[in-house]
Amino acid sequence: MSLIVVLAWAGTACSVIPTGNKPITFEDVRKGNPLGDPYSRVIATPPKDGWSPEDIVTGFRAAMASPDDLGREVARQYLTDDFAKQWNPQDRVMVYGTGEYEKIPPAREGKTRVTFKGSITAYIDQDGRYQPSGGTLSEPFSLVKQPNGWRISEAPKELLLSESDVDHGYLSVDLYFLDSQWKGLVIDQVRVPIDPASNFAKTAVERLLKGPSSLLRGAVKTAFEPGTRLIDVTTENNRVIINLNKRVAPDLVDPMAAQLAGTLSGLTKGGWGFEVEVNGESYYSDAPLRIDAQEQSVFDPWMTPRDAAPYYLVDGGLRLLLPKEKIGQAVPGRAGEKDETRTRPAISGQALRQVAALSKDGKSISVAPIAPGGEWKEWTTGVSLTPPSWDRYNTLWTVDRPNDHTSRVIRHDSDNRQQYRVTAPDLDTLYVELLKVARDGVHVAVVVRDGTEERVLIGTVIGQGSATRIDNLQPVVLGNQIQGNQTIEDIAWKDGKSLYMLTDKSVLLEASVVSAAKQLPSDPRIGSITALDGTLLAGAKEDNGKSQILYWNWTSAKWEALVKDEAGKSDFVENGPTDPAYPLG
Repeated sequence: MSLIVVLAWAGTACSVIPTGNKPITFEDVRKGNPLGDPYSRVIATPPKDGWSPEDIVTGFRAAMASPDDLGREVARQYLTDDFAKQWNPQDRVMVYGTGEYEKIPPAREGKTRVTFKGSITAYIDQDGRYQPSGGTLSEPFSLVKQPNGWRISEAPKELLLSESDVDHGYLSVDLYFLDSQWKGLVIDQVRVPIDPASNFAKTAVERLLKGPSSLLRGAVKTAFEPGTRLIDVTTENNRVIINLNKRVAPDLVDPMAAQLAGTLSGLTKGGWGFEVEVNGESYYSDAPLRIDAQEQSVFDPWMTPRDAAPYYLVDGGLRLLLPKEKIGQAVPGRAGEKDETRTRPAISGQALRQVAALSKDGKSISVAPIAPGGEWKEWTTGVSLTPPSWDRYNTLWTVDRPNDHTSRVIRHDSDNRQQYRVTAPDLDTLYVELLKVARDGVHVAVVVRDGTEERVLIGTVIGQGSATRIDNLQPVVLGNQIQGNQTIEDIAWKDGKSLYMLTDKSVLLEASVVSAAKQLPSDPRIGSITALDGTLLAGAKEDNGKSQILYWNWTSAKWEALVKDEAGKSDFVENGPTDPAYPLG
């Protein structure tokens, strides 16, 4: 059997590194493309006479993983004629971590079975949605002996790929779509099969034009009209030129530019700019449409927020940290005054900031403007409320838990002062411990308890006002990933894609809807977290009751004290800073 692995560079010829027969050399068909990193190509040869059943199944698995054979024509050569006509693995991809063959039973009457066993790590839907999963893999392959050797007569309906196969054969793309109000951007992380005859930019734009994955369907919008088609993507003078077949509506040019820049910025290197053409001509009759390399950040500042300083509590009074001095000052209004009755502050993202806080007994949430004369006003009451969370539309979220198996999601619109019950059928009969809306206003994370099992779910917010619902919930941290009977103590959105989770044993995890949870360095004193892009803060308390705000120093790879006192010291102190909170954090 010959299994050939290729390391390909855009614009260069490639040497083939074979695991079997003689090396082969060929020219990369993507010559001249500066938009993609090196990637590995796996090319499997057709089956050979005399191969064993195990060799046939191994060759078939290799052929399934070949990005150079998108139609899986080589893979079909491993199948019987009848099964080759039936086999159409279009629905989804099953991704496994490790695998091995069971002992193959002796062949009888020219038939045998090879069972491949391992661990399932994820599924990839037809639209590229990557869903981390768990479970045991046990897939049988039935084989029959034919004049030309063993052939597969029955196999799994989906593609069966290893994690390495997916890394080699799929492009991970962040597609940028628009929120329901056309004001902000929402990232849809997908995996797209690599097409060796295309470049990465073309693959990404074509996928963008198809619309969002099932996770965001109904929750986001796009500037591109139906029927918009990509003609080509080329490069010239350090610009990526996107040639479309039609224009967008005049008022959607800026949103379109943000969608394209965001989607392509992760694939281009060195700050390449972009230009949009229509049918090979300039976008405007008298001028080209040129897009800055970071247009998405101009359109939506929450994509890469830079000036938002953190808040925290001292004796129940809210303080704003002055970044340069690292000293806190009491905010104006009642929110800045000492108040031992409120906890778990949440800061809105509007220019005129508001703070929401949970009462110590968990039965009410009050809101105060962070402004001179700002007064606390009770907004929401309940039997047992989760800590508040703001979305980018100045809407306040919480969940009321009247008992251990009932949850009612509530949102409070500060513009019209209306309170709505949010439709969330997947949460109604669970105990929701925490809920936080991401800064994009669309992704939402919830920590739920169902009996003794605790899970972290990420879903989407769809609709507005009384028609709002939470849908498309999927787990990102399963109960068996939280070891030692730990529970989730706090969660914080890093950005619109990734979520930090803190357990009651001070274990810190990071996960998203497209990647399994990974553990980060933590500190046993940490009890709460907040994050903003690359900055991660934690409220920490020592056994003697002294407290401090810590930040993760990426340079020193250590947790360090953040807040200084008037003497310039950063120590844990009695009645010290607690409960750090970034806007929309």
